[in-house]
Amino acid sequence: MKEQRDPLMNIRIQLCFLLGLISGSTLFAADFSMRVTDKNYLNTQGFSVFLYDSTYHPVFVDQKNTAMEMILHGARIATNGDVRLMPTPEQWDLVATLKGRHADKANNRLTADLAFPSFDLSYTLEVAAEPGGVKVSINLDKPLSEKLAGRAGFNLEFLPSIYMGKSYLVDGTKAGIFPRTPNDPMVKVLPLADEPKKAYYLEDWDKAKGYTQPLPFAEGKSITLGVDDTLARVNVVSDTANLMLFDGRDRAQNGWFVLRSLIPSGKTSGAIVWHIHPDVIPNWTRPPMIAHSQVGYAPDFSKVAVVELDPQYNGPKTAKVLRLMEDGSYKQVFEGPITPSTPWLRYVYSKFDFTPVKDPGLYVIEYANQRTAPFPISKDAYANIWQDSLDHHIAEQMDHVSVREGYRVWHGASHLDDGRLAPVVGEQFDGWNQAAATDGKYKGGDHIPGMNVGGWYDAGDYDLEEPAQLSVIQSLALAYREFDLKYDELTVDEGAREVEMHRPDGVPDTVEQVKHGALLILAQFHNIGHSIRGTHEPDLRQYTHLGDGASKTDGRIYDSKLGPNEVRGDYSGKPDDRWIFSTTNPFFQWNAIAALAAASDVLKGYDAALAKDCLDTAIKAWNDEKAHPTPSPVSGAGGGAPANAPAAGVLAASQGVVSGSHTGAATASSGTVAQPTPATPPAPPAGRGAFSVGQDWAAALELTIATHGAEPYKSRLKELFPQMITSQQMGFRGWTAVRALPYLDASANDQLREAVKTYVADLNKQLDATPFGVPPSLGTWGGSGAVVDMAIRMYFLHKTFPDLVGPEYTLRAVNYVLGTHPVSSTSYVAGVGTVSKTKTYSNNRADNAYIPGAVIPGYIVIKPDFPECIDDFGFLWFEDEAVVAGSASWVLAGNAADAITKEAK
Repeated sequence: MKEQRDPLMNIRIQLCFLLGLISGSTLFAADFSMRVTDKNYLNTQGFSVFLYDSTYHPVFVDQKNTAMEMILHGARIATNGDVRLMPTPEQWDLVATLKGRHADKANNRLTADLAFPSFDLSYTLEVAAEPGGVKVSINLDKPLSEKLAGRAGFNLEFLPSIYMGKSYLVDGTKAGIFPRTPNDPMVKVLPLADEPKKAYYLEDWDKAKGYTQPLPFAEGKSITLGVDDTLARVNVVSDTANLMLFDGRDRAQNGWFVLRSLIPSGKTSGAIVWHIHPDVIPNWTRPPMIAHSQVGYAPDFSKVAVVELDPQYNGPKTAKVLRLMEDGSYKQVFEGPITPSTPWLRYVYSKFDFTPVKDPGLYVIEYANQRTAPFPISKDAYANIWQDSLDHHIAEQMDHVSVREGYRVWHGASHLDDGRLAPVVGEQFDGWNQAAATDGKYKGGDHIPGMNVGGWYDAGDYDLEEPAQLSVIQSLALAYREFDLKYDELTVDEGAREVEMHRPDGVPDTVEQVKHGALLILAQFHNIGHSIRGTHEPDLRQYTHLGDGASKTDGRIYDSKLGPNEVRGDYSGKPDDRWIFSTTNPFFQWNAIAALAAASDVLKGYDAALAKDCLDTAIKAWNDEKAHPTPSPVSGAGGGAPANAPAAGVLAASQGVVSGSHTGAATASSGTVAQPTPATPPAPPAGRGAFSVGQDWAAALELTIATHGAEPYKSRLKELFPQMITSQQMGFRGWTAVRALPYLDASANDQLREAVKTYVADLNKQLDATPFGVPPSLGTWGGSGAVVDMAIRMYFLHKTFPDLVGPEYTLRAVNYVLGTHPVSSTSYVAGVGTVSKTKTYSNNRADNAYIPGAVIPGYIVIKPDFPECIDDFGFLWFEDEAVVAGSASWVLAGNAADAITKEAK
């Protein structure tokens, strides 16, 4: 909610701009002083400055969440404040190496020691409190080299969604509006002759783009951003070189507005000096945020909202529930206390329990003059929360087919030229790596026939990440079998490579999606002989492609004998075919066996021949793996790297791998950067603690079910069972043992019961760590996947042991995803709920749009203590990237919530 402007503001602005040209003056009325906090950042009420509380990510590099950052009136308005060698650097451009950081509480000053070793450039970045703001200085160890003159400068990036359409003033007189669409003149900035070489794919990418950079759209000594926005107004004055405003979106749609000053030649101390003065509202406190489920609640179950409050806010001790009547009026039906506040990160939290409200109808929660959007109380509140994920997001992500919805074509039949065995080129972007030059009869660069079928785009990109494929198959197979999920809204014609939304064809959508995934995995076994690491783009130009997946490649098989633009039938001389990455990691093989076995069980009755093929292939692979085990890879070989984010989906839950998050093995050091981009992480190498225990458990479980308890799978289940129900494994994959109980001795039930008792007691202690009662998001990737995983896991434990595990775990997790979480009450499921995320990091993000049913990762903590999930900006993948495995998991979780609420009917 915007603050109302003071009627004398225009006079204030005119007077203050006269003062703004005086170095270090206080431009705005609030003359505040900042202090270094115990968490080592500069702070005053309403304004915070961080300095390298986190570093550029060793894999993803520039994530727009490090260096100097500013939080003004509860929003992170700026990031990446540091020396850069480009006006509008992209994710893959060079970043400095952090040598050390210091917090000087006595002088209220933060400093960071940094360097570009490959350019022999070392310097200190200093941010010091001064009246009304901060003074920012760059102090070089020695004068700038000639080669960096005109190239090295101090950049500070401002969030476009806050400032576009808002006004700015330069030197108090030159006015402008931040553009909604970038349209600045572009110029070439060629690399230096002796510039250190980049990775081959970066060199190729630069050539393809033409080495262009935009010219500034504003320049002067003093610039005020957001003049017309009370909450985002900030003035910057430079004592040294001019300030220049650039539009980073001229180079990439995810660019930010960049404020920049070039470092002058010949200077060391004070080479850059800026004075940054925000217009901080005196005694500002963040308005209360009422977190609740945006789809509402079932009448006979717990209803708890969480109120997020500024620690300085002194609000009422009660909240109300109002019923929205037919004539649009509101009638109070309940008033109750909020609990005493509990601090967590930078805010405090209270709970409001309104469980007694049970009558079906529309309601809002009111607290401290804040009202939520309307939500229903209904017996079928959770009945449809998963449908968009199944028949929109997962459907739109289908590869090798066209996908149409009414008048709209989401994309044409894509990647029909798949694929070529990846050559050995060393570490590729996104952490991918081909370790071997050959695989069976194929060598690097060879076309592998039959690989242009099935599978789903992983996320906001178009990779076929193997863990994601296997996870989707297993999740949807389980959803179909557990909930008898006969929902049908798609027509899928694999032969014609066509998919139509909103057109039932008599076959359940879960069955058709399981088939689509099985076709891809079978193609791997039939044409290569085993599962693979995945299929990935050969270059960055193709990788950064947004829009129709069918336009990424020409759809023709590459023939090196043809010229670059030559076409001959189904062949062309264009090497745009995606690369197939092989692997020697047994994780992929065992989980491919599990996926095929699960698929065979689902496909019976719909496609008997394909069901038999899946089961026969899974059994043969099982026998081969038992006879000749796949050796564990050397760390990093074959694209394998440990996953480090919360799990999502059946594959992840049973194997401890994140389906649909980021990973990679490269590091940033010595002035060079690893090149990260969004991807699903590969499996962890074998032999790593919990990962190595019972790698074949999921395969044994699914084969046992598919063969109705046949040997040797049933015996292997019995053998592994004690290992699966240890304290270490229960929350990891041991919970899936409930599905094995029908095939085990009667004593197994008692053993599992005792394991569940211990697990629940330990889990309750962990969940008490946050006000929301779910696993916290404390990593570099939002944590909604771990919460969805909890919903699934606890549903199955509740179903088996209802006296030990109540329904509240699953419903609390689902309500979290639907809005009961930090920062805002926006539903993390795009298009689901009264207020939901409508700008996501999906493949249509350049349109500032979303794909219905996409589930975003949600908030992360901008270190050290700022939780963030920006509603109106979709270009931060760690908050917004929707992955296909996450949607499949949500289909399971949503049906679980619905099934639980139906228990009371």
